[in-house]
Amino acid sequence: MAHLRTILQFFLAATFLFSAYTKAIAPGFFEILLEQQGLVPNRLLGAWATRAIIALEVWLGLGLLLSYYSRFLLRFSFWLLVAFSLHLGYLVFLGDTSNCGCFGEMISMTPLASLGKNAVLLAVNGFLLRYRYKFGKKSWLTWALLPALFAAAVFVWPIQTEPDEVVSKLPAFENTSDIDFATGNYLVAVLNLSCEHCQEAAQELAELQRTGAELPQIVALFFEEGDTTVAEFNSITNSDYPYQMIDVNTFFDLIGSAPPRVYWVKNGKMMQFWDTEISEGIQTTFAP
Repeated sequence: MAHLRTILQFFLAATFLFSAYTKAIAPGFFEILLEQQGLVPNRLLGAWATRAIIALEVWLGLGLLLSYYSRFLLRFSFWLLVAFSLHLGYLVFLGDTSNCGCFGEMISMTPLASLGKNAVLLAVNGFLLRYRYKFGKKSWLTWALLPALFAAAVFVWPIQTEPDEVVSKLPAFENTSDIDFATGNYLVAVLNLSCEHCQEAAQELAELQRTGAELPQIVALFFEEGDTTVAEFNSITNSDYPYQMIDVNTFFDLIGSAPPRVYWVKNGKMMQFWDTEISEGIQTTFAP
């Protein structure tokens, strides 16, 4: 029994640590997901909540791994899993079949699948509460660790309140030396190749160009999520912008609550950006 208890406690600890890791490698995805699920009113609070959840899961994982205050941590993790499960149940009731975000983007799980996963974890947690260690280790380090982990999370992933560091996040264009964000005048479209809203925005920008509107040069930053290629995107949108591929973290750093987003960057400064009514906003801004 003692060996089984140890194995299950390590399993539960590893699950919390893995869950924290999957959120930490792409925090922007989880920030947006919290907002889309209605758990926070905006992405700024989603960013704070994401870092708090990462810190909490690491704290639980380390505490259980080291058997620090195991009785308290097991009770806490049990009720935390219950709270998560109630939220997942609500998503199932709404008919949501998208990725719930429990394991970030690394392992896509529907709310129903994640609810099943939580049922297993609750069974393991309940068993450990029934057959817990009689004498768990106690250390002041347990309570000092949680705020330290939260501070570390905020330090590693600073929370942006305004897109004032956009230019520093824009990647260099590898295929051409003509694009220089430090000196030029550009409309930078941040687009997901498989996103219908992004395709609509790209098409509207292309139509604006064809009308002869005097616009800054349009360039695209593409994030590939799915099977749509750049060639297919260009065919769908009847567009052909100079582009650079970006990774998942850069993509989520550069968008708002959802893609697309278009920035006006002039001489190394972010002048303006648009998330909605992009075509209308650009026409108004650059009207002769």
